[in-house]
Amino acid sequence: MNSFFKNRSGNVAMIFALCLIPIVVLMGGAIDFSRQRGTEGFAQDALDAALLAIAPEAAGKSEGQLTQEGRRWFENHLQGAGNMDIDGFRIVVDGDNLTAYVDGHVDTAFLGLIGITEMEVHRTASVTIGLTKVEIVMVLDTTGSMMATPAGQSQTKLEALQDASLDMVNTLSGLSNGDGNIVMGMVPFATYVNVGPDNIDANWMDTDARSPVHADNLVEGLNRFDLYEHLGYAWKGCVMARPAPHDVQDTRPRTSRPETLFVPIFHPDEPDSRYRRFEEYPNNFVDDATSLGSGFLDIGNPVKYGLPLGVLSLIDGLSNGAVNRLLNEDDDDDDECEDDDDDNYGQGQECNNGIGATVDVLNPANWSEVDTNRNYQYYSDVTTEIGPSFACEMPPVVPLTTNFQTLRNSVNSLTASGSTNIAQGVVWGWHALSPSAPLQEGDEYSDRVQKVMVVLSDGNNVVVARDGHPGGSDFSAYGYMENERLEGVDGRYDTNEIMEAMDERTLLACQNAKDAGVRIFTIRLSLEDERSEELLTACASSPEDFIDVQESDRLDDAFRQITERISTLYLSH
Repeated sequence: MNSFFKNRSGNVAMIFALCLIPIVVLMGGAIDFSRQRGTEGFAQDALDAALLAIAPEAAGKSEGQLTQEGRRWFENHLQGAGNMDIDGFRIVVDGDNLTAYVDGHVDTAFLGLIGITEMEVHRTASVTIGLTKVEIVMVLDTTGSMMATPAGQSQTKLEALQDASLDMVNTLSGLSNGDGNIVMGMVPFATYVNVGPDNIDANWMDTDARSPVHADNLVEGLNRFDLYEHLGYAWKGCVMARPAPHDVQDTRPRTSRPETLFVPIFHPDEPDSRYRRFEEYPNNFVDDATSLGSGFLDIGNPVKYGLPLGVLSLIDGLSNGAVNRLLNEDDDDDDECEDDDDDNYGQGQECNNGIGATVDVLNPANWSEVDTNRNYQYYSDVTTEIGPSFACEMPPVVPLTTNFQTLRNSVNSLTASGSTNIAQGVVWGWHALSPSAPLQEGDEYSDRVQKVMVVLSDGNNVVVARDGHPGGSDFSAYGYMENERLEGVDGRYDTNEIMEAMDERTLLACQNAKDAGVRIFTIRLSLEDERSEELLTACASSPEDFIDVQESDRLDDAFRQITERISTLYLSH
């Protein structure tokens, strides 16, 4: 007997068995707690969706009816997500507010070893009956700098933007019940905004060349769409900024007010290399005509596009004496149209010679064919086709829609090129939310509709001033600076003055949209300077609606914050 009590050969197994129980409880308990938290998330999403579904038709219904309808929606949305048993569900009406409560539990798999067989789940959500719709438009910077991968980050800024945007679309589409209560749109922007080539015949486009902008770098009455067709190019969909103040306003386009119509871009042909006084003329797509004595007039000389010489009489800034001299110098035999005619006026466009002002010079039937060059020769990282739609590479605007797959496809198609014009991005974001043309998908402004704009940029507004360039700057939605379309730029200017003027236009566009009832969130991505912070903070509806993201890999966190705030416009947890 003494030897039995002294035998210790089974002690290790007994001790291990005793220790195993708390280990299993601890490890299994973590799994049970994780399942419970996951079920809470599923339950919250289902409760939100249920309230969104019943709120539009809630007026006049009893709490019992609403509870019955809400529970049906809740169970349908919860199906297949989590293992929750519903213990109680009710909806309480308090004035214009509906509040839903759900109580339930999930069975435990491991905690039962210590007597805990189930874990409780409690969720609540509220909605205002009067609020029936949320409209969101994402205004996204797609400039060339978005192709960069910041130091220490795992992907380009554009890739981070695409991932974060898709998360927002997926989250908000999950809250939608398919009845149009949540709609989304997107405005990619860079140098221009692309409204889509399908809008070529829209009644808000300047199809008859009546806007004063239409004549910039051409002549009055010359139709840009006719030039596109004559030269063999397709208009890609980008538009110019409207003349101030309409460039930062949601003025309804009217044919009776031509300045309110939208004009297609026509990036002018720039000087041939043999005439170059400036180092970079990337958009040289036709041969020049003989100089009119001014580099700026030469850029806008339509003769190089095949128009008859008589068009010279329509050029603003060219004196009658100069026109007569140029016309009278023409002594060629136009029946042969040879390139070596003695005045060499057309630089290869000799069929233009000898046609006087009596001919309808604006009629494409009287224009001559010209050779075009489409080979890009300058910036090694740019592959865009040169021509009148040069630098129009961003995908078109996506008007407000409930087709979230369309949005996903457009986000996935985003590319990065061009310079930054936040003002035009904001004003087209406003157009997208507006109930009036050019984009009319927005609902009327009211307390029942929340209109939200999310503006993201990784850079400052810029159009580079170019010393020695006849236009004085790069070409943009405002044309050249010599076109005097950018309000606030006068006389002698530099790049900084242009940036300041563009910032002012941006702030006006933001303020006008906010005054109309649009809530604006702004995001600054991977940029640290005082100018951008001041601009985007002032553009946002409140300082809290400006989010600074220095690490592009964390951009999804910023979009998630905004998505949560948008959700609370409709739902309060």
